[in-house]
Amino acid sequence: MSWELLALGAASSILLMLLLAMKWKLPILPALSGAAAVTLIAAFSFFWVYPLCETGWGLAAAVFGQMGMALTLALSLMILCFWRDPERVPPEEEGVVLSAADGEVLYVRPVDEGSTPLVTKGGRDYLLTELTGTNLLASAAHIIAVEMNLLNVHVNRCPIAGQVKLLKHIEGKFISLRKDEAPFVNARLTTIIENASLTLAVVQVASRLVRRIEGYLSVGETVSAAQRLGMIRFGSLVAVVLPEREDVRIEVKPGDRVTAGISVLARYEVKDGRVEN
Repeated sequence: MSWELLALGAASSILLMLLLAMKWKLPILPALSGAAAVTLIAAFSFFWVYPLCETGWGLAAAVFGQMGMALTLALSLMILCFWRDPERVPPEEEGVVLSAADGEVLYVRPVDEGSTPLVTKGGRDYLLTELTGTNLLASAAHIIAVEMNLLNVHVNRCPIAGQVKLLKHIEGKFISLRKDEAPFVNARLTTIIENASLTLAVVQVASRLVRRIEGYLSVGETVSAAQRLGMIRFGSLVAVVLPEREDVRIEVKPGDRVTAGISVLARYEVKDGRVEN
């Protein structure tokens, strides 16, 4: 009987965790590996518990206890993944825009002018200036959005070297990022960085699970490429806004996996063969 109940608890645990992984958009293979590991640990622990249960209620409680232990271990493992902050060494190449976040490229959208809506929802147009909260990048642009899940490193990094020209906290809601209007109405933080060749914006957007966006920089500060920019607490969205110019070439497409401070989002021409640091 113990083996059957152990198998029932293990199968139920894995099924529950896979359903949660799908809901939270976690990569299936890492999620399955983690689920299998914590399920085996929980099953081994409860192998000694089932023989002590003498009633049906006791056995049922043991099955749910095994599932609860597996889920608790899985959540603990996710928290450890979330709080990682590894060192990153950027590529030794000038004229590149690095990813500001770990995750998956959700979309790459061109915007003709600041008056062209990025999204129309419920008869309402949402503009680029509403996303960034500033007119500094209101002309034609490219927007590269990277979605982070709960297993990604959540420390964001500067895409280029330069000087911080603007930091703007925008108060807002905390709705699901699955809604098209979420980047325009959710709480967010816009950071504009400028060097001799390029000006861009990094917009950190909160989600339903996020309750804090922490910025590490200050206006006027000189930053290096891949320097830590800030952190979003739990999975969310980070958008990099680039000017649409002939010399700015986008290097990623939706679905690409990128790493903050390492992966190249775009390339641009460097004036005088250098970038200000």
